[in-house]
Amino acid sequence: MRKRILMIGLLIGSFVGNAQKADKEATIETPDLHVLYEGIPIELKASANGDYKKVTMSVPSPFTAAQGTAGQTIVVTLTGTDSKGNAVSLGSKKFMVKKAPKPELFWNGIGEGGRAMKLGGSLACRYGNNVPFSPSKGMFSIISYSIAIQGVKGSLDGAGSTISSAHQQVLKSITDAKIHVQVKYTGSGSGTTSATFN
Repeated sequence: MRKRILMIGLLIGSFVGNAQKADKEATIETPDLHVLYEGIPIELKASANGDYKKVTMSVPSPFTAAQGTAGQTIVVTLTGTDSKGNAVSLGSKKFMVKKAPKPELFWNGIGEGGRAMKLGGSLACRYGNNVPFSPSKGMFSIISYSIAIQGVKGSLDGAGSTISSAHQQVLKSITDAKIHVQVKYTGSGSGTTSATFN
């Protein structure tokens, strides 16, 4: 599991005297990544230098960018409450939203390039260790599958994450041919992903 820690310094306005300027420095950090991804809950933490009772953000934490917002900018605004109870603006920071990365496809727990276990027909999508956040943040469901066999015309198409018994019977008779599986998925992201098995 890989985590990146992002410390974003917000240098706010210019005031008379260095002490006053130091009191107006604030920080937003996200322990997970540099950008926000659609459907992936990301923790944001805020803090500020100075005598503030509390610092609040304009978005909840963890924050999940909605599906369909890729390309948009999320503006996170910080507000501090000083010792007198007054609200003080501490500035804001922009975060770009991107589409969630494609998950990896597994057949009975075997990933890309592995030897398919044709006695079982369970397909699953999940993140591996190649994403800049905890892989467990991704939750996916498979809508449909399409299986192409090297040297065989046509494809085996079905619904859901379980390969039908009829398709499994066909697959059991295949030897020394690569099998390409493509699925349509939904959940933390949506789209298609595929893998080739030996």
